Amino acid sequence: MDVLKSLLPPAQGVLPYYMLVLSVVSIGNSLQAYATLHFSRRVYNGRFVRNSQLPPASATFNPDDSVNKLVPAKSQTDPKAADQLTPLAGRLFGTWTLITCIVRCYAAYHLHLGPVYNIAIWTYVVALGHFATELFVFKSMTFGLPQIFPFTLASCALIWMPMVRDHYVQFN
Repeated sequence: MDVLKSLLPPAQGVLPYYMLVLSVVSIGNSLQAYATLHFSRRVYNGRFVRNSQLPPASATFNPDDSVNKLVPAKSQTDPKAADQLTPLAGRLFGTWTLITCIVRCYAAYHLHLGPVYNIAIWTYVVALGHFATELFVFKSMTFGLPQIFPFTLASCALIWMPMVRDHYVQFN
């Protein structure tokens, strides 16, 4: 039992354990993003079609280089519609998740350091910002059960962490 206790974060309270558990779960999420697109497609479930409003290719414009080359399908059942989750996007998401996991895991053990605490908060800001823009701006997801988890976990941390910062961060 002493070995297990020595592996746990030293800080008092629940926050370090919350961050450690999220980090361990994130490792699994990262690995699955490299192995299959199935679970990421459940989160990024928006359907898209080619943007017919783009001008044709010319010497100065290539429609395939446009960030607007795809637009949300008017109907999610449109046979021409497809998701945007490519193997590359899946691996990028897995890498991003792994980096976030490393930062949060490190922070779970070093919440007494102000800059580390701040960086951990920023991981949740970026995550919530990413998921919110994908839902509301880019329309790459619709809101359902798979989307509840990232929104809830990031929102809870962004409410909780600023409230308890003075408990964890040691001032010199």
